Parts: sequence; C-alpha cells; structure tokens
Amino acid sequence: MTNEQLGFIGLGNMGQPMARHVKEAGHELIVHDLAGTADRAPADAGIAQSNSEVARRCSVVALSLPTVEANRAVVREMAESAKSGSIIIDTCTIGPEAAAENAATLKAAGIGYVDAPVSGLKARADDGTLASMIAGSETDLARARPLIEGYSRVVFVVGSEPGQGQRMKVVNNAIYISTLVSVSEALAYGEHGDLDLATMLDVINASSGQSLTTQQVFPAYMMSDPPGISGAEALVLKKDLSLFVDGAATEGTPNAAIARAFETIAAFSDADPRQDKAEIYRFIRRRK
Repeated sequence: MTNEQLGFIGLGNMGQPMARHVKEAGHELIVHDLAGTADRAPADAGIAQSNSEVARRCSVVALSLPTVEANRAVVREMAESAKSGSIIIDTCTIGPEAAAENAATLKAAGIGYVDAPVSGLKARADDGTLASMIAGSETDLARARPLIEGYSRVVFVVGSEPGQGQRMKVVNNAIYISTLVSVSEALAYGEHGDLDLATMLDVINASSGQSLTTQQVFPAYMMSDPPGISGAEALVLKKDLSLFVDGAATEGTPNAAIARAFETIAAFSDADPRQDKAEIYRFIRRRK
C-alpha cells in the first residue's frame, strides 16, 4: 500500500482495465476520462470533473492516452495544475524524444516524470498482467511502483533517463508489428498452395517459426470470420511503428526490413484507420 493519493487519466481500451486493477489492489484512486468518466470508472473510484482536478488532488498520476498529441496536451495541463513534488507516470507510447520533452516540461514545474510504457495488448490489460518498462530517478520510481505494480505482471527498470522506457517499447513494437506483416505474408503464401490455415499454425507453433503472433494473436483474433476484436486499431499500429522507422532513420541505424513492413502497415491504416488490427491478415491476403 501507499500513503500517496493516486490518480489515473485516460480510461480507454488499455487505461480502463489498468485503473481497475490499481483500485482492486486496494489503492484509493481518482480518475478522469475526457470521453466520459462515470461509465468507465472502476467501482468505488473517485471521479474527477477534469484532468486538472486529478492533478490538484493527487500526488502520483498515471496517464493512458491514445495519441502523442493528446499526451502532450495533458502533460501541459499537469505542469500547470499539479502540485510541486508530484509524480507523473506516463504509460503511453510516444517515443523517446516526446518523453524527454515531457520530462523537461514537468521538471520546470517541480514535477517528477516516470517513463513507463506497457506491453501485452488489451488481453493482458484486462488480466492485470502487463509488462512495464520503466525509466526515471530511483526516488521517482520508488514512489511510482505501487501504482505500476497494480496492473503489471513484471516491471523492468531499463534506465534512469526519460526516453529509455520509450526506446525499449519502440524496440518491442518494431519486432511485434513487423511480425504481423511477415506472418501474414507467409500464411497467405501457404493458403495459396491449398494449405489449411489452422494446420499451418499448428506446425509453426511446434517449429522454429513460432511467435506471439502465431501462438496467440492469430488463434484469438484472426481465425474467425469475421475476425475478432483485439482493441487495437490500424492507426495505432501505424503510429507505433512509425516511431521506430522515423527514429532509426534519424539516428542512422539499420531499418530496411522494418521500413518495408511499415509500408504495408501504413497502407492498412490509410485504407481504414479505425479498422481493427485483426483485419491485417485479410488485408494482406488480398494484396497483389
């Protein structure tokens, strides 16, 4: 338990179950969501009328927001409204540069910043078993841990500088999202030769080609017709993978294979930004 008053801003596909698990861990929690808080708030959580109210009432606040732009706007609100000495835990996927900018904005207001993106998709958010990759000062991390551990299965400290958590998340996302493309292309080739999709996955998952995509994502979301709802939209895949492609290009690190996968993800998102990630296989299978 902690003596801090905890807050949570953003109760969407990921944030709502994350906040619920923090509350179920026995913490007092005050929440707000711009899209409507009352129907998304965890049972018995305090409901704030604005982000600024959360900032004023809480000493440790987590953010779970869908875009870099929304994240930056809320961080500016926190800098204006939060008490000096407060801590902001940023669970969003925004990239190293944006995290460093957030940290600088908050530091100028006397507010600490913990760079703490999560991985595990919505299913693990629902179960409270996300992986958190966190970076920040030892003091800030110690104060942030009770909230972070409420929704996490494992917490990795990857560095002391804001942006290092984001860099780790970008690395993970680059591998995962590009694998969605490569697995879909390979399975489409197999189906074109009259191989059964379910049988292919059985073989792959007993062989060297296995991955999270073949073991969990395809069986859970892409085998049914129509596909299931994963909770991740195409525009999010595009945003997340662009953080790697743009960062690698700027820094001059190898990126050719993942950049090619990004072309497919960008086309998928451009076709319908709101379509669910589970549509990616059918989209790729139709392409020539």
